[in-house]
Amino acid sequence: MPLSAVLLVLVSTILHAGWNTRLHRGSDPEVVIALAYLFVGFVLLPTAIADPPSEVLGWLLASSVAQGLYMGLLGSAYRTGSLGVAYPISRGTAPLLVGLGGWLLLDETPSVATATGLVVLVVGLLAVAGVGAQRSERRSVVLAAVTGLCTVAYSLIDARSVDLTGALGYLSVVMVLSSAGVLGIRRPTMARLRAAAGESVVIGLGQGGAYALVLLAFQRAQAGQVAGLRQVSVLLGVLIAREALGPRAAWGAVLVTVGAGLVVW
Repeated sequence: MPLSAVLLVLVSTILHAGWNTRLHRGSDPEVVIALAYLFVGFVLLPTAIADPPSEVLGWLLASSVAQGLYMGLLGSAYRTGSLGVAYPISRGTAPLLVGLGGWLLLDETPSVATATGLVVLVVGLLAVAGVGAQRSERRSVVLAAVTGLCTVAYSLIDARSVDLTGALGYLSVVMVLSSAGVLGIRRPTMARLRAAAGESVVIGLGQGGAYALVLLAFQRAQAGQVAGLRQVSVLLGVLIAREALGPRAAWGAVLVTVGAGLVVW
């Protein structure tokens, strides 16, 4: 893996862990993440006007629903639980489901690395979930796990869609529709929107920057290598949060990082 790709991915993981930490520390995470998506969507909107994703309207709506659920669930998981519990579970559940799905549903024989990664990942997730249960954060554990399911859903939909239409225009419309749906359901007051506006711009820049760096890394290295190294963000997020969750949570985060990296590598 070229050094340039490694550096791009590592900076991306810092941004990803950073915006998640900032979102968790806020008082209104559901509204902030929705406004952040809306901000990025509007920034990219000229690409949708120039190249409307009209070929994939059905997939676009499906992705908007999945990403709307992702935003609402992640925000709620952060509001009701520790970052050191919710973040590793939300990040680790997606590769676990992909790995198990390929094995059980598609009859794919996992490699030794993938099988090892699945075992390590399950142990890590159970360790982190156990910490959440001890801290009476079972709701956050469940919400974070379902967030991972939503990640798998919109990732599969988007992977199919961008083969048929312009990626940036498609992404713009999905982000605007999904965030508008969350805000429509939450119906925050103008005071809440004004209070969350500044934070949402910062988080939106972190989201967009992290994803842009990953796209650049994809041009320089294999997708599996990039995806594997990205899992370092799980450990970084726990370290940045500096929550006193004990050694079990720390080791759980390490196991989730290693296991997820092996599965997607």
